[in-house]
Amino acid sequence: MSQTDLVPQEPPIELPGRAAIPPKARDDALGFARLLQQLRSQRGWSKAVLATRAGLDPSSITRFEQGSRAPERETVLQLADGMALPRRDRDSLLAAAGFRSELWDDPLLIELSQVLAEDSLPAATRAEVQSVIRMAIAYCKLRRLDHP
Repeated sequence: MSQTDLVPQEPPIELPGRAAIPPKARDDALGFARLLQQLRSQRGWSKAVLATRAGLDPSSITRFEQGSRAPERETVLQLADGMALPRRDRDSLLAAAGFRSELWDDPLLIELSQVLAEDSLPAATRAEVQSVIRMAIAYCKLRRLDHP
């Protein structure tokens, strides 16, 4: 591989007294920042109102929305609770901050992923299970349309 085949990477951002923020983490932080600001704005709330409802310092909200600070998972959950986000928005906020959905803590999903990951599972069985899962997803989507 020649030097021309390499994709140039942005250098990490250096902040005084803090570890450098690599480009991937910076992109995640900016995605989280935009989503947080959008969710707060949709409610017509100031940063201070969100901070109070989430039990956080207003300066933290400012840093999150500027993308200069990445939140911990527990902080994202506090923000989601403070805004009383529905599950889908809560999961989107978690994902934007680089965390997995709480749905992955469901024992049924954990067991399903373990079963599908087994090397001894025949390919035909795996395909049948995946087909059933696709049908379940389609059923849920139809039910959601029936009962908005």
